[in-house]
Amino acid sequence: MLVFTPVCRNAKHAGAPTDTLQPNRDSRSSKAQWEDIMRCIKLAWTSLAAFMLLGAHAQAAEFSTHFSGFQEIGGLGAGETGAIFSQGKGTLELDLNRNANTLAFKLTYSGLGSRVTQAHVHFGKVHVAGGIIAFFCSNLGNGPAGTPACPQAGGTVTGTITSGMVIGPTPQGIAPGNFDALVAALTSNTAYGNIHTVNFPAGEIRGQIRREGDRD
Repeated sequence: MLVFTPVCRNAKHAGAPTDTLQPNRDSRSSKAQWEDIMRCIKLAWTSLAAFMLLGAHAQAAEFSTHFSGFQEIGGLGAGETGAIFSQGKGTLELDLNRNANTLAFKLTYSGLGSRVTQAHVHFGKVHVAGGIIAFFCSNLGNGPAGTPACPQAGGTVTGTITSGMVIGPTPQGIAPGNFDALVAALTSNTAYGNIHTVNFPAGEIRGQIRREGDRD
């Protein structure tokens, strides 16, 4: 409210009553007083709208990534493969709603060397392998209820991740259902997408997830 306080004070000092915010119509400056009061009210509503917009923006965020085999390293431990020379490519768009605890996603990919088996968001930094936080899709029947099927030869899959779809990874301290941990992973640049195929079950293409406007 600091934006409009000086205008309100000017209206008050000019002789406008503070209880009804009505101008002194007997004064030669009544028109100026009235204009100050109306300007004050307009600025008050503008500031309130701005605060409400900022509050809504703070509860929403968008993230994205581009996938390639050059970012791939495979799974944890003995599952590490290093980079994969693949013609596959893909994109991921995420829309986080903190109020509703939902993460809407749109995953698109093409050019992979064999059928897609599953795709996930993992917990790990760049060039570091991590466990699965949540499924994007699966053709193996191993995802939580509501997990969509992956387009096997390429295409687009969409869906919404909720707290009930967060599965871990418990060895890395994330308990099933901990949606706040998923949010923390995304906002700290500690999440990546991984698309797994028949030929490369540990992952064929990968992309580190970044907040929009926060690219390297």
